Amino acid sequence: MSKLLSMKILKSYGPFPFTVFLGAFLLFQIQPLIGKYFLPWFGGAPSVWMTCLMFFQILLLGGYTYAHLVQRLTPRRQSIIHATLLVLTLLVGGMLCFIWKSPILPDISWRPEGVDFPTWHILRLLLVSIGLSYFLLSTSASLLQAWFHRTDSEKSPYVFYVVSNTASLLALLSYPFLVEPHFAIKTQALLWSAGFVAYVVLCGWCSFRVWKLPHTHTPVSHHSHTSPLPYSKFRPLLWISLAFCGVLALMAITNQMTQDVPPVPFLWILPLSIYLLSYIIGFMEKQKNWQDIYIYILLCAFGAAWYLMKEGLEIEIRHQIAAYSFILLAICLFCHNALYRTKPDPKHLTGFYLCISLGGALGGMFVVLAAPFLFKGYWEYQLVLILSGALAVFFIYTDAETRRVFRPVRHAFPLLLIGFAVLLGSGIVKHMRGSVYMERNFFGSVRVALEYNNGIPIYTLMHGQINHGMQIDHPRLKLRPTTYFTADSGVGMAILLKQAESDSLRVGVLGLGIGTLAAYGREGDIYRLYEIDPAVIRLAEETPYFSYLRDSKAEIITVAGDGRISLEREARSTPAPTDPVAAPAGRGGGLVPFDILVLDAFSGDSPPAHLLTLEAFALYLQHLADDGVIAVNISNRYLDLLPVIGQVRKTYGLEMAYIQSRGDQKISANAQWVLLSRDKKFMQHPDIARADSLHKRSVRNIRPWTDDYSNLLSVLK
Repeated sequence: MSKLLSMKILKSYGPFPFTVFLGAFLLFQIQPLIGKYFLPWFGGAPSVWMTCLMFFQILLLGGYTYAHLVQRLTPRRQSIIHATLLVLTLLVGGMLCFIWKSPILPDISWRPEGVDFPTWHILRLLLVSIGLSYFLLSTSASLLQAWFHRTDSEKSPYVFYVVSNTASLLALLSYPFLVEPHFAIKTQALLWSAGFVAYVVLCGWCSFRVWKLPHTHTPVSHHSHTSPLPYSKFRPLLWISLAFCGVLALMAITNQMTQDVPPVPFLWILPLSIYLLSYIIGFMEKQKNWQDIYIYILLCAFGAAWYLMKEGLEIEIRHQIAAYSFILLAICLFCHNALYRTKPDPKHLTGFYLCISLGGALGGMFVVLAAPFLFKGYWEYQLVLILSGALAVFFIYTDAETRRVFRPVRHAFPLLLIGFAVLLGSGIVKHMRGSVYMERNFFGSVRVALEYNNGIPIYTLMHGQINHGMQIDHPRLKLRPTTYFTADSGVGMAILLKQAESDSLRVGVLGLGIGTLAAYGREGDIYRLYEIDPAVIRLAEETPYFSYLRDSKAEIITVAGDGRISLEREARSTPAPTDPVAAPAGRGGGLVPFDILVLDAFSGDSPPAHLLTLEAFALYLQHLADDGVIAVNISNRYLDLLPVIGQVRKTYGLEMAYIQSRGDQKISANAQWVLLSRDKKFMQHPDIARADSLHKRSVRNIRPWTDDYSNLLSVLK
């Protein structure tokens, strides 16, 4: 049946729909693949994916510009130029495969050592690794449609846009459920490259079909289209605005989702899938005149946004994701349906797609390059809500059909929009009034909140909506450990018991926060603290809000950069084990080994996945004394990370304890710590044995996480 259908399509449309389908599939399959590969190189920050999205939008603009400009040439010249680029891309891929042992994944030697200008480093890596192949794939949708229109002007080429977006959606949905769980990332790269070779063959076939056209062949359109808007000369500006709003919604809402949950492929793919689905629905001819329905849906989305703002973190994560997804779908359905309603005659389709891609690129650049300088928080989310509302009001007043439907109440919509904007603005103002410091950079948005308890000031470092440390500004209480680091927490117990055994300790901490653990420091102790975010280092060391580092009696050493990468750099004088399953017992980098190594590096509410792999723990054990302890903070609203640590214990034959502590939710918090050690005697200490509740837990058996495989869907609570 499927073979018969394929033959029928091939006879009617030639190779064009198959080439468009495969090109779009590869275009969107590479996005989560390459994003996941580069994520640990930059500390697992959500902005890695935002920068990748911007890169994809810019190259999409380049591809559509190329497709638009090349239409001025004769069919034969178009065919020769494009075929040459296809062959060149294959040659470049072969060369990179020889250099990197992979056609698209850079060797680890390309990983940047420092944390300066991460956006530039990501763009450079993306350009070298997939730049040319992604550029060619991005030309498929518009160039192949234009070519098909030249070969058969009787058929509408806009059907290929639905084919393209359907393939893109399948590519995205297949990644977290079929590709990521079953294939290592290097295998994924090889499979993708094989698919690209098949695409080159199909595209070459299409190119040959165009090459055979008469030298001066110009298609005559048999499809007329009348825009519902009278302002035709402003239509390109409208297309750019609608596309800008759609991409801004995609990136702003993805940022909202991944502030408190780790930026993983699933939470990248879900918003991107919704974005594409809205294109598919919005570009359906049967739904062309549904603009009034989409405006009603947009109003419901504004209600969901108000509810999310009101309830905050009290809403369960699944409901948060569902609500944000609905808001994104509502905005994009409205914008993309409006694009279809105002589309031009097919002879102008490359210009139409060029405007759409320009709007998308501007949206990506605004979020990644402009917003961090303009805003101190992730306020582009509020901006896109207001912008989409303003565009809806524009159509209510200018579109004939929409104006007719909303005529009795049309003047109420500007008033509703103003009221909603005031509500959103008041939330931002409230946020700012409760903060004494705010800053946003590549690694996120941080602020220092001030509140008083019985007249005593308490400063709290907030990353998004997550508490990353708290200090009481009182002479007798300044060195009191708070939140997740109190004396009855797992890490507090480990430090105090180790202090009873030794007059001096060497403590390593991945994730600085405000430096709370330095409160345990004594004369002779050395605390080595690793932190990737320069804003956090500045707040902990230089500002008057937090003084744990300055007040500590221990020697404090702060290391800027990703904790794992910094430890790897320090360990280079000791050869790394070739087998990550064999627990090393070496000494890293000529440094004195750590008596305690604390893993407390968080992206939002969860540690980045690359800090929890078997290779990562092999590195930690290399830096650990024989009787040392690794303390892992797995406190989390959304993920159960105990199975991940359980696989580490099983792989390396370590002793393990799971310690939960109840906080008062004012100064101390509910904390979950896992202690790992080679020292059985230490782990059998009565205090640890009494607090250990591992025997009460049913720990799921999951596939061990490695640098080549991790899957957060398997540990969702």
